[in-house]
Amino acid sequence: MLAPVLLPENFAAWNRAHGAPRGFDRPRRALLRRFYSDEAWLRLAGPFAVQPGNNSTRRFEYPWAVHAAALDRPSDIVELGGSLAGLQFVLARLGHRVTNVDPGLEAGGLGWPVDQASLAKLNSWFGTAVRLANTTLDRAALPDESADVIFSISVLEHLTEDELASVMDHARRILRPGGRFVFTLDLFLNLAPFTRRQKNEYGTNKDVRRMLESSGLELAAGDRAELNGFPEFDAARVQENLEKYLIGSYPVLTQCVVLRKPARA
Repeated sequence: MLAPVLLPENFAAWNRAHGAPRGFDRPRRALLRRFYSDEAWLRLAGPFAVQPGNNSTRRFEYPWAVHAAALDRPSDIVELGGSLAGLQFVLARLGHRVTNVDPGLEAGGLGWPVDQASLAKLNSWFGTAVRLANTTLDRAALPDESADVIFSISVLEHLTEDELASVMDHARRILRPGGRFVFTLDLFLNLAPFTRRQKNEYGTNKDVRRMLESSGLELAAGDRAELNGFPEFDAARVQENLEKYLIGSYPVLTQCVVLRKPARA
């Protein structure tokens, strides 16, 4: 599916409860600056205030992802490219065992500044125990069938085709039977299939059907008519209905997909 412009009330409530997507409201910051250091204020503002400069589509992506994961018990979670963003810490606060797999500035494409020291500091701030595998998924040495859920929030569009193929292979390997790969993908309005341009400074529009077919996973949630690469997807029809969709501060739509590893027979 494509993220709609109207945010469901339960998603809005989740954002209010966790301070997503940019931290708890800080209207009095200028007044209170004399009393609080920046570090102290960030701790008060919550995990989503640490890395606030993401696209405005996060107001839908974060609550959608948690809802789609159907986390009804403490789970083993891997977040791909979590950087210093707040989702990993919120999930850990909710009792889940979370590993953030992120190479930081060593990423081959677009990288973010995350390392063991920065993550340890944030764990101490928020009372969490998120583990950082400061590398790519293929080098993270995660055991087979060790994850219940994999999250990836607007990361995969930044990868090369070879990197993406590797992610799909290892996602299938580390998921337990019945486990879910919950991800969002930016759909850039300034790239093909909407224009002739193939790539921008942030990445490319990925073929979701090709990703599915190469993954060995099954499509558990996602409207094929709103996912690039499927024959049902019609770029002209999407453009004709842009008022229905959430458009980010950088001009993207958000594709929301859940893949599931088949249960053993």
